[in-house]
Amino acid sequence: KLLITICLLATSATAALDWERTDVNLQVHPVQLDADTVFRFKNTGRETISLRDVKVTCGCLAPKLEKRAFAPGETGELKVRFDLRGRTGPQSKAVIVQTSDGATAKLNLVVDIPKAYSVAPIMMKWVESNAAPTKTAKLVNATARPIKLLAAVSSDPAVAIELKTLRAGFEYEVVVTRPPAGKNIRAVIRLNAEPPPGFAEGKALKFYVHAL
Repeated sequence: KLLITICLLATSATAALDWERTDVNLQVHPVQLDADTVFRFKNTGRETISLRDVKVTCGCLAPKLEKRAFAPGETGELKVRFDLRGRTGPQSKAVIVQTSDGATAKLNLVVDIPKAYSVAPIMMKWVESNAAPTKTAKLVNATARPIKLLAAVSSDPAVAIELKTLRAGFEYEVVVTRPPAGKNIRAVIRLNAEPPPGFAEGKALKFYVHAL
């Protein structure tokens, strides 16, 4: 009887977080900058439990807790922001949570980031002074949803550019005029896309210019 009593006391003193879900599959727009999700949990134990350590498997994840200690029966949320900039294709990342009862939870985030546009060429070069004064970059959106390009901006004003719409939301050209010969110029051409619904800003597309 004494042994049974000790075991029952030990069990009752064990705190535990019950996670509503540990796997999230995010759906995102091709030019979305970031995506937010929430992992909800409840302290189903009989003791206060603390989230002692929250680690991420990628710097692209930013977890946020309002507090770390939760009383028995109390619920909480771990918010996570996934930075999508510079990323396309399948992504699988995780948040590792260690709690004061010695337990470890792995929270998985999976997202397949569609590529907004293919850009060709991605590097535009002039290596000879007698080369054609202009070159053209072609941009094609292969997804089913239209993504409008609003403006093209050069990091160097000596590189003149013109954005041409071939099929709004799907096909564009950027005509680049080389700067005067004899100037070694490197520039980034930034194309601003229309933000996704509900967002103030969208990803920018880029290609590069090098004129000797």
